[in-house]
Amino acid sequence: MVQGHSLAKTTNHSPARANRAFGFTRADLAVVLVAFVIELSAFIPAASGSLSGAMAVTAVVYVASGFIALRWRHRAPILVFAVLLLHQSLFVLFFTPNYFNFSDFFHVPYMPVMAVLLALAAVASDRPLRHSLAACVTAIALPVLISSRGTPFEDLWFIGTGAAYMGGAWAFGRFVARNRLRISALEEERRKAEAAVAQERAHIAAELHDIVSHAVTVMMLHAAGGRRVIDTDPERAAQALDVIESVGTEATQELARLLRLLKPHGGTVDEEQQSPLPTLNDIHGLIEPVRSAGVQVDVRASGESGKLDPSVGHAAYRVVQESLTNISKHAGSGTNALIDLRWEPRTLTLNISDDGGGRPENRVDGTSGYGLLGLRERVEVAGGSIEWGPRNQGFFLSARLPSSP
Repeated sequence: MVQGHSLAKTTNHSPARANRAFGFTRADLAVVLVAFVIELSAFIPAASGSLSGAMAVTAVVYVASGFIALRWRHRAPILVFAVLLLHQSLFVLFFTPNYFNFSDFFHVPYMPVMAVLLALAAVASDRPLRHSLAACVTAIALPVLISSRGTPFEDLWFIGTGAAYMGGAWAFGRFVARNRLRISALEEERRKAEAAVAQERAHIAAELHDIVSHAVTVMMLHAAGGRRVIDTDPERAAQALDVIESVGTEATQELARLLRLLKPHGGTVDEEQQSPLPTLNDIHGLIEPVRSAGVQVDVRASGESGKLDPSVGHAAYRVVQESLTNISKHAGSGTNALIDLRWEPRTLTLNISDDGGGRPENRVDGTSGYGLLGLRERVEVAGGSIEWGPRNQGFFLSARLPSSP
């Protein structure tokens, strides 16, 4: 079924691909056809009675051949414009002198103009201003020089008409170019907005992972431990339930904060009611539930503590949270863990390790995919770096974050 559906899609879209390969969109084809009809409607009356049957057919074919070049007018606008100007000049030289009777009103021969107008508009829309102005002046001057036969300024009406036609085509092309630039700018703004939304979604997804993963892991450990001792040590089982309630309440509050962030801008949210983001000073709230689940967590600090920006402090908090979550989940009760804080003049290094000596109550095989990879992105956004890997029987994580003295 999938292959059949794919084949159907290919078949349905093949005409569009064929049009693009040929060089025409439907709009381009419609514009060229309308221009050709207008050209014929002007050419046939001018040629009637002046060209024989064979020569008239030849002239029509010659005029039509110029429109074929319009296929490439947006790929090579200046080249196509030059070819069509030459095409127009050759028409005057080969057909007009012998077969056209000039009217007393115009005093000029007929010459094909619609293809040149479209080519000039393409130059104006696709090339810089100086190129398009030069093309416009050439498109006005060359027909005047060819048709005037040495007296170019005797027919000012013809010069003015040519300037009006060519100037109009040039102005239309510049209008298209301006609109194209505006559309490109709007599309760029839309892409930036979409990127910002995607980045914010990734940030919120990482926050959700940190909150839910840590809370659920700790609650699972205490639920398993409480169930094991509920008959022999009801007091410890009650303590486990207290921890579950406390961790669940904290996770609920953080989730509520994230939900407030997701509300529309028009919502009435009191900023004073929004709890601040947790920082490195709040890690004891992470450590105590893990300790009560049977993981021995020691904290060691060295050096003179510096000041952390709020975003950096929050990143440090999430580093500790993710590390303790992984230790609780994969190493379990009986593990010895160490959180080593090393303060340097402009750097805080967080070294978190465990000896892998515990036994997890419930090993979880599946992961969400955020975890350490999401933590790397969080730390790098804060201006730091992070690395991790197995060490002896346990696991080691080291994060470097910028600080102020």
